[in-house]
Amino acid sequence: MTQRPYLFLLDYDGTLTDFKRNPEHSRLSPAARKVLAHLSRKYPVLFVSGRYLKSLRKVSGLGRFPMIGTHGFEGRNLPGNLRLATAAQEKFFAKEAFQLWKALRELKGPFPKIHIEKKPYSSTLHYRGISLSPQQVKALRHTFNRIFNKAVTRKYWSLMEGKQMIEAMPKGFNRGKAVRKIIRHFPGHQPVYVGDDITDISVFKLLGKKGLKIAVGNRIPRKYYDLRFGSPKELLDWLKKV
Repeated sequence: MTQRPYLFLLDYDGTLTDFKRNPEHSRLSPAARKVLAHLSRKYPVLFVSGRYLKSLRKVSGLGRFPMIGTHGFEGRNLPGNLRLATAAQEKFFAKEAFQLWKALRELKGPFPKIHIEKKPYSSTLHYRGISLSPQQVKALRHTFNRIFNKAVTRKYWSLMEGKQMIEAMPKGFNRGKAVRKIIRHFPGHQPVYVGDDITDISVFKLLGKKGLKIAVGNRIPRKYYDLRFGSPKELLDWLKKV
């Protein structure tokens, strides 16, 4: 029986690159871009990221690749001219995301080393690489929640936590829902999803036994993945051989 061709769906931060304190510094190395370009000549390869698309195109250096951004809200170069959010949704969330970003700058006073990432349709607080006590982290999260609840129409937003980060994003969107739509365009392929954080679990659950689920690092519980690599470098070494 002939094996189905692969469909690679790859997270970016923590999966293809190591985390940086400033997300804009997490760029693919020339060697990594070469590996992915070679892979894309054999199989469909898509990025599935929490980053907004403009940032993902910039840091990856692979803007021609199909991309899903903002955890399933944005799409670019997708098959069938697929669109993930409506124009009305984009307009609404763009307005509220900007309001939230402005309000969150209040946190820079008591926590000057944090990074508030400005995104078109969401906003993310990053505090990795910063020495904070458990009490300070608790205070930071409490203040974030207070600002968030006042700055946006709460019922339309959800909060998602990852590696020393908190992200406010449009409710009703996630990577799993976006990937389900992508898979429909590749009925003869075996999906291979690679991720490193709890935000990727929605895709792992979607695939079940119908695809290969790969974790990078130790953030994702063992029950969700089939294969694990310790670092982005280990993953890229494996992709060279696929």
